[in-house]
Amino acid sequence: MFASALVRSSAGFSRLLSLLSLPELALPLCYAAALGAGRLLGEGPGEHPALALGAPVAIGMLLRFGRGLDAADIAGLAAAHVGVALILGDQPSAWPVALASDLIEIGCGSLIFLWLRRAGFLTSQKMVAAAAAAAAILGPLAATPLDVLTLAGPLTARLSAAGAGAFADAVTMGFVVALILSFGRGRGLDAPCEHGADDERPRAWEFVASSLLIAALVLGAAADSGPMWSLAASVALLWFALRLGLNATSIAAFSFFTALLAFAQQGQWRVLLEPAPATLSADLLRYGLLALLGGPSVIVAAVVHDQRRLKRLFAYRAMHDGLTKLVNRTRFAETLDSASTAARLRGRRFVLFLIDLDHFKGVNDTYGHARGDQLLIEVASRLRQSVRETDVVARIGGDEFAIVAPVSAVADAMGMAKRLVSAVNEVCDLEGVEVRPSITVGGVLAPDSSTNPRDLMLLADEAMYEAKRAGRNCWRFSSAEREGAPYVAWGEGDLALAKPETLLVD
Repeated sequence: MFASALVRSSAGFSRLLSLLSLPELALPLCYAAALGAGRLLGEGPGEHPALALGAPVAIGMLLRFGRGLDAADIAGLAAAHVGVALILGDQPSAWPVALASDLIEIGCGSLIFLWLRRAGFLTSQKMVAAAAAAAAILGPLAATPLDVLTLAGPLTARLSAAGAGAFADAVTMGFVVALILSFGRGRGLDAPCEHGADDERPRAWEFVASSLLIAALVLGAAADSGPMWSLAASVALLWFALRLGLNATSIAAFSFFTALLAFAQQGQWRVLLEPAPATLSADLLRYGLLALLGGPSVIVAAVVHDQRRLKRLFAYRAMHDGLTKLVNRTRFAETLDSASTAARLRGRRFVLFLIDLDHFKGVNDTYGHARGDQLLIEVASRLRQSVRETDVVARIGGDEFAIVAPVSAVADAMGMAKRLVSAVNEVCDLEGVEVRPSITVGGVLAPDSSTNPRDLMLLADEAMYEAKRAGRNCWRFSSAEREGAPYVAWGEGDLALAKPETLLVD
């Protein structure tokens, strides 16, 4: 019974997540939740909420969805705003002004960011951070005239209060948008990292220890009210930026900002050493200090993120073929050396295949190099899909490929060779031209035949040319023994698959 209930709850949670993946539903729901959460801290400068989360969350979600504000979004946000206002007991007369202010911020901030994206400015995380800062500043600034018109009092007081509210909203929005945009923008979306280039990756205990450190520093700053605690927390955030990545830094900076702001609202954190009166200037000073303490770490994290991404990208390009995305000859040679060493020292058997794409020159000459490139990409994909994910498939020449794969028995290597030939020898369409490619495969086993990479390449190459002499579109294995004479006997391929020619159909 408990298991069935667990299954039902899991299914319900999955349905909820699928619903939240819809922008039309997720945007108003998250806006409503953020609006309510922001109101818990009470009033901030300029008669604004101390933590205005509604508009920043909406902007961040629109930017993640890659679009601006439309009529359906406005209707959903209006319904969410009215619902939250009813729950919190706001005066109906205040609803239109607050909603209009939020919509102006959301529309302006998202349009600025999207314009910068279309203009091609967002080429790195540094530029994304700069665009987020521009959206965070100009969005609240666009809503300032409405606040000036609706606030009470002399014009100078209204200008001061509206400006202070815009400043507080901009600081909050900067942290929130950075947090939302960095979520899920980690290594998974970057170029894969080769062996040895991942030494900088933080461990799980570092995240735990760093989180505890930030919590201790925030509590110390709130309890002691001294600036040194806050400065120490800022230094810890910079360490986050250098070590733990952009998203972790954004989370820590936002937590640092909101925690100290909450303590300030309760009178447990004073600006500088002396008690600060509850004045507009003190509020502005508090937000300015929080921005200076937490903001630089996000900028540094964005810069470090770009540097590490470029490092991984260059490492990837240095070890992979630009056309087929298979590993290149350099990386293949390293893999073969490593596998040969393991075979020699620990007896780990592997198979080396050298593969030649039959009649590739005829495809290039007849249909052009563009279709020839497409054929190479398709053959590479078929080879990659025919082996295990841990096996190494490489492009080592124009129409030459190679595979290094651990095997436990000779029959496994034979079956793999047959599977490779069969997988490639299927019709593929090259922009309206049907081509049935074929490959010729030569294989050798290690340590059975040799543990020297050069000898293995020579034996596999001789086996491949023996398969070519047998009519192509087949495979042969070298059965030379390490301790035997230089005589090479050829293991037969699947003759039923052998076809002397490759059929090209217009």
